[in-house]
Amino acid sequence: MAARRLNQIIGIGAAALFLMISIFLIKGPASALTEISKKGEIRADQETVDAIVDTFNHAEQALERERLSAVMAVYSEGYQNRGLRKEETSRIWEDLFNRYDQLSSRHFFSRIIVDPSGKTATVTCTGALFGVPTFRKGAGAEPVQIDSWFEANHYLVLEGGEWRIVGHDPSAKERDLFGSAIHLLF
Repeated sequence: MAARRLNQIIGIGAAALFLMISIFLIKGPASALTEISKKGEIRADQETVDAIVDTFNHAEQALERERLSAVMAVYSEGYQNRGLRKEETSRIWEDLFNRYDQLSSRHFFSRIIVDPSGKTATVTCTGALFGVPTFRKGAGAEPVQIDSWFEANHYLVLEGGEWRIVGHDPSAKERDLFGSAIHLLF
């Protein structure tokens, strides 16, 4: 029991460090930052892992270019998350593009499990979404954290040869936090 608690503390510390480094890195030019833990559980071939990581990197590129259609291409046609479908999620992204500049995200994968058929995957991820509020434009404007998640599960499905996000599940820690926001994006 003590070892499990120690692992949780180390995991939280690693996630916090990752996010702090991300905040530091975001001050420069935006760049895709999707990493896989060296101690992560991977049950997929390297080509599939690369394709899944590419999905998140494509999302990052779409954020940098502020291209709503490209962001939405990351989501499955059957996407649903807490009752929100792809259409509602598109409106949320549109609002974020209107309220923030220099959007970027960071993803740290601790687990990638692809089912034996190779058509669905679960990615356990810690990360954050950042942006500069439009009302703070100008020199020295600092990004703020818009969304974050800790060991949340992203569910993906292979559609038309591309991996797409079909839904999310917050980690047990996120479900236990009273008053915390539920992660809706990626």
